[in-house]
Amino acid sequence: MVITSQEMNLEDGPARQSSRRRRQNFVVEFPSLKNGHSMVCDSVLESAYCIWLEHDPQVVKYYTQPHTFTWMDVDQRYRYTPDFLVVLTHGDSYFTEVKLDFTKQRLSRLTKLDSFHALCIQEGWTFKRRDQQRITGSTMFHTLNALYSRLSTYNEERQMYFYYYLQQREWPTTLGDLVQDSAAPDIGTICYNLFTGRLVADLTQRLTVDLVIDWEPSHA
Repeated sequence: MVITSQEMNLEDGPARQSSRRRRQNFVVEFPSLKNGHSMVCDSVLESAYCIWLEHDPQVVKYYTQPHTFTWMDVDQRYRYTPDFLVVLTHGDSYFTEVKLDFTKQRLSRLTKLDSFHALCIQEGWTFKRRDQQRITGSTMFHTLNALYSRLSTYNEERQMYFYYYLQQREWPTTLGDLVQDSAAPDIGTICYNLFTGRLVADLTQRLTVDLVIDWEPSHA
């Protein structure tokens, strides 16, 4: 395989400007805490995938539609823009393609993805595919989504009070008890610290007032 693309420049913004407005395919701006600005996604499902990237502690930052690759595979020329480039700790990274259902894609599309996967292997890159079931099909996704929709952006003053409050009460407790405690941090700060793991809970469960929450000093 021969790559014919220009050098990748991630600071130029999304490489693919989408005008699609069909069902579930329209531009969505996802407010990313890790990137410090909104990410332009081509679908609701892509914005849902961002929830996992925000939650994964190994993800440092990520880019949507990072670069358009062109390459030759035997005598066939391909052109393709991945949905995501995800940058991990220690400098590792991977590309991701997001689709509702890969089994319902056109053969030509699947052939292109297979060729890009082969190109990634050749170049030492990693390529992942994520469908709707894998992204939104678990209870944990709905819990993370509920937390993210309620969390406050990081605020040093609120976090300082949060750390003070941790020392003042007994653990474990429930989300309902925290919400009813007039001395507790605001709900946005509680959700932020649950989402980022500073408060410990089983996030594979649904977010209810009965959710058991604990705190370990090592997470402060």
